[in-house]
Amino acid sequence: MGTKIGSCLTALGLCSLAFYSAMMATGILPIHLMPQFLVSSIIFLSSGRIMRKAARALARDSEEKEKEDTPPTASPADWPWLTGLLNFTGALLVIGIMAIFLMKPLGVSLKDVLAVSAGNEQFFATAVP
Repeated sequence: MGTKIGSCLTALGLCSLAFYSAMMATGILPIHLMPQFLVSSIIFLSSGRIMRKAARALARDSEEKEKEDTPPTASPADWPWLTGLLNFTGALLVIGIMAIFLMKPLGVSLKDVLAVSAGNEQFFATAVP
């Protein structure tokens, strides 16, 4: 599976390199932007090679494990605890997003709301004797 994905990423890197070269040749892509696009193509090309190497190493490791026939030494995951943590984190995220959108007035951007919040005002500034 990993070698298939690695080959696909390498092909994607080659296609992106050809696409960026064609865009530069036609004059659509200016020369000062080319390094960023070249870096993305090189990342695709190298990630495909890295994934193929990792898949080969994983296949070798799995073959060695089958030969040894030893039980796995890793401890099993505590799924009830991890499920509770994921549910709690998701609930906090949803509640936080809802609170932000419910407390913000309609028609006002979030930037404007933060600029005129009550935290910026000094309360009782005139009441000091």
